[in-house]
Order: sequence, then C-alpha cells, then structure tokens
Amino acid sequence: MTLAEMERALQRELQDVSLEEFFPAWINNAILELAGDFEFPSLKLRVPYPLTITTANWLYDLPANFHKKLFRCADANYDEISRYRKIDYLDNLDMDHDDTGEHPTAVAWVEGDAGNQIGVYPKANDTLYLWYYKKPALLVKPTDVPVCIPESYHWRVIVSKVVLKGFEHLQDQVENFDTKGIQLWQGKVAAGLRGSAVEGIGLVNYLSKIQGGPRRTGGRDPVGAR
Repeated sequence: MTLAEMERALQRELQDVSLEEFFPAWINNAILELAGDFEFPSLKLRVPYPLTITTANWLYDLPANFHKKLFRCADANYDEISRYRKIDYLDNLDMDHDDTGEHPTAVAWVEGDAGNQIGVYPKANDTLYLWYYKKPALLVKPTDVPVCIPESYHWRVIVSKVVLKGFEHLQDQVENFDTKGIQLWQGKVAAGLRGSAVEGIGLVNYLSKIQGGPRRTGGRDPVGAR
C-alpha cells in the first residue's frame, strides 16, 4: 500500500477529520516501531558501512541510518572485532581511554533516543566496517511504499496499529469514550502479528519461517531467542 492508500484506509475506519493531520506521522511511527521489534531482512546491512577512526578519539557517532543491533564489526583488514552492548565495558579496559594500538580489539555501542554511539578500544588510526540494521525509509510522498514490510501485512499490521492509535487518541480527548473500538483493533493488531484462523499466518510466523526461527527483538512481548 502507498502512503496515500493507507491514509484513505484510515479515513474510512476512523471517520474523524480532526485526526487526519496525524496520519503520516503515525504511519511512519508504526513502521519504525515494527522495525525496532522485528528483524526485517531488507533492513539488514549487507555491505558494511566504513567508519574512519583516529587516535584522537575513542567515542564516535554511529551512522545516521543506524537503527539497531550492530551484529558484526571488523577492522581495516576485515578481522572481526569483539562487540559489547555496554560502553562501560570499555571503561573497565581503559578508564581514561588513552591506550592506542594498530587496530581496535573491542567495540561497544549504545542505541536509543539519546543517540547512537560506538566506542573503541584501543584507539587507532583505522577503518571500522560496521554491519547493522538500518532505519526504514520514511514515507513522505503519496506514492511512497513501506518496502521493508511485506505488502500483505501493510493493512493487517501497519494500518491496524494506526487505527488503534487513533482510537486511543480519541479516548484521551472524549469523555465517556466507548472502548469497544480499542478492543476490536487490539484484536486486529494481534491477529496481524500472531495470525488467526480467518486471516492466516501472522507477521511473527512469516518472519520466523523465512529466517529459520523467531527473530523478534523488542516490544512488550518478545518472542523466542535473539
């Protein structure tokens, strides 16, 4: 579905013109949330990003398109470097971060709303090759399509999540709001993710099937091993 098609679907389901200005942001947020919760193959970097490092610094900003999970890191010789999820690990190796070497032997990264950064030990004049999951492209033009998510789940998951968001927004604005709509669309989102006898295989099982096992990596209800 294109951005325009999803907006029209939301107009039909929510039937409240006061919400229409929020649709593009809500759609993009839903896609971003799904990319955070699941490992979509099209967002997995196949060609590494080269990050130049020097002995002048030990901490660097990760690329602008970094979204999550640095799953591989190598030096300029393509020798793999150990990875850690806590920057504090590097503090334990070198508290004042003044050690230098020919190549780093360890990196640690932090990801989140406060900023995505990577630290190296020891400092070196080198190039790091980074493999990670990139951010999904924002939908801006009416013809833009969320290509990272299979089309069969655009309505079932993306649109359903945004309709649910719309009803939750209305609940906050309207006194004595009838919550039946919220309950209905909570069920539709769950069916889109988990599957149902009526709608068939859900997004979780679809990704599990093509990746060889459960690959959800976030959200309130993690599934399986990472």
